[in-house]
Amino acid sequence: MRTCGIVGGMGPDATALFYLKLVSKFRLQESYPPVLLYSVPEPFQLTDAWLKCKQGRPVLQDLVLEGIRRLGREVDFLVIPCNTAHTFFPKIRQASPVPVLSIVEETCKYIGDSMKWKRVGILASTEIIRSELYSNALFQRGIEVLLPGQGQQELLTNIIVRIVRGQRLSEDESAVCSIIRHLQARGAEGVVLACTDLPVLLSQCMDDLPLLDTLDVLAEAAKARILE
Repeated sequence: MRTCGIVGGMGPDATALFYLKLVSKFRLQESYPPVLLYSVPEPFQLTDAWLKCKQGRPVLQDLVLEGIRRLGREVDFLVIPCNTAHTFFPKIRQASPVPVLSIVEETCKYIGDSMKWKRVGILASTEIIRSELYSNALFQRGIEVLLPGQGQQELLTNIIVRIVRGQRLSEDESAVCSIIRHLQARGAEGVVLACTDLPVLLSQCMDDLPLLDTLDVLAEAAKARILE
């Protein structure tokens, strides 16, 4: 088996959930996979500002790249279970001594090859939405992207910040489900949870609209790489 390195901590709950999803895929194998974790020590205030697309990116980028370089010396490949960190993914691949799987690339490929959606909703941090990583990649596959309205996007990012800080409110799940319903009413055939913190919050809030968890897609891609 190849050794997988996880550069995580953005946020911690999402990183832990990714690890559990990954190892659960090996229960029918002879053993669990070799995995090493580096948790990025993000300053809370800078993380909040970064997710809201205001400031903090240079410092956080340097912290992530440090983790990439340090952990990359010990493993065969890396994953980053955080969509927002992929806004500077070219620098990540340049800094890494080993291959790095992209959660965005793997998710868009999965949607195009397996889901056959023509209109898809995207739930993500404001930083990811403004980067247009998903919008551009899916457009190239002939898939229309639907996004929350401005007020909904601000609310969603505030909820994501609370999840990262471990301070979520009792009404946060219903608020996110309401945004998902709005995307469904506009014609979304499915909704991508393009923030890895959202699966931490959501139970199955609806049974008539597929929700695609990008953590699941990344875990499946990591499993395949481990077993190569």
